Amino acid sequence: MTKVKICGLKNPTDIKCINTLSPDFAGFVMFFEKSHRNISVQTAQELLALLDKNIKSVAVTVSPTEEQLEQIHTLGFDYVQIHGKISEKLLSECKTPVIRAINVSGIESIGDIENLDNVKGILFDSAVPGSGKSFDWSMLEKLPKNKKMLFLAGGLTADNVAKAVAQVRPFAVDVSSGVELADKSGKDFELVRAFIENARNSK
Repeated sequence: MTKVKICGLKNPTDIKCINTLSPDFAGFVMFFEKSHRNISVQTAQELLALLDKNIKSVAVTVSPTEEQLEQIHTLGFDYVQIHGKISEKLLSECKTPVIRAINVSGIESIGDIENLDNVKGILFDSAVPGSGKSFDWSMLEKLPKNKKMLFLAGGLTADNVAKAVAQVRPFAVDVSSGVELADKSGKDFELVRAFIENARNSK
């Protein structure tokens, strides 16, 4: 069964929604002030304390510094999802297991990251992460299979996630904007419920 990651959680109401519907992963945007989903270290600590321990926590970052990665490790996140640029040295030395995000735009290979032991997963996202726009999923069919967890993100909704799962067969699907309330104040319970149900029931 395909696993589900709900990303961009930012308040206790979101956590209550997630704890009730039980996705496999919960994502929290950190150290990226451009995003309206960005939360502080203190808020992250408070929300992690409320999160069901059976749901894996993921700190979502863009080009994080060594200090920021250390803070994420200290908070006790299960994974850190890294977008943007990062040196191979810093990536290999990261104490928290890594999900490395790649923005897909004619991708042909995943380079050296598949050889790094602490990179546990690879997340394929649209060219502009967080935009709610999808990409041509057929691009992923050309990639060689490997042992990393493959996350599919970018423009997924309750309406198209079953098709995405059927075509790509990812380890997990990832959604943020596709399950938000219209005013972007948090997650829409019914959209999250439908997304999880459709992802897990896809044939």
